Amino acid sequence: MSGDAPAVPRRLRVGMPQLDAGGLSENWLLRHAGDLHWEAIGRRLLATSDEICGDGGERLYPTFVAVRARYDVPLAAVRENDVLDAAIEVVPCGRACAHGRFVAGVRGRRFELELLSAFARREAHGALRMALPAARLAARWTPLESDPPIARLARAARRGEPLVDDHCGPSLETGHTPLGQIRYEPSPYADYNGAGLLYFASYVTIADTAERRMVGALELADPSAPDWALHTSPVQRDVFYYANLPLGQPLTVELLAFERDRGAVRTRVRLRRADGARMADLVTRRAPVERP
Repeated sequence: MSGDAPAVPRRLRVGMPQLDAGGLSENWLLRHAGDLHWEAIGRRLLATSDEICGDGGERLYPTFVAVRARYDVPLAAVRENDVLDAAIEVVPCGRACAHGRFVAGVRGRRFELELLSAFARREAHGALRMALPAARLAARWTPLESDPPIARLARAARRGEPLVDDHCGPSLETGHTPLGQIRYEPSPYADYNGAGLLYFASYVTIADTAERRMVGALELADPSAPDWALHTSPVQRDVFYYANLPLGQPLTVELLAFERDRGAVRTRVRLRRADGARMADLVTRRAPVERP
């Protein structure tokens, strides 16, 4: 294994494991990208995932800080038996962070994910804290000279500072009472990973599941349209992660905004723990889908 070895492109034929009721499963796409992201980190460090640790021997995990998704067409455009080609490039971003660019292609259409992760150790009470790799690993982790824009955006989101971004707008705060909220307890069988952490892809699925219910209950969608999951499909999404959730605890999903945007819809969703702490903010632009 060489730290300078390029990522090996992956090709697969889309089948039922990669699809959901609306088309290409975004949950699967994120999991696939996350797996390749972690593999690429291991290649650079010349280590397997369970060998990545701090100086004290404590296990380090790659926790996601932010994800930015941009799709040429709605995920609903992907069909069974389409061939998907994917590759990722991951580079150090600071002494404890990694910046990944994942690109998948289907029939000439691009599905891009930008991923920002940080090494973190697990503390006694279950919280995660950013940590540096052991010296023998850090020597192979030479950071970039400057942070990529997504790192600066994620930092501002975490601190509640103004954002300069066309998709997220000037702020993640709306200044209004949430349009609706739903209590949700994630599943240990589907939402948590093998480290006992709420997986980064599950934040998106939980937010979408609750959003669908609230859009229906609040009658925000066209009543003549099919189910929200079939009527719309993501084309842009930003996710900012702030905190994890101990197994067995509930969370609250808040629909902060529902905005019409040039024929599409932009939603703002926030996940909170029971103690009120923010877990994540998601800003999603969905395009309408024409079904046969």
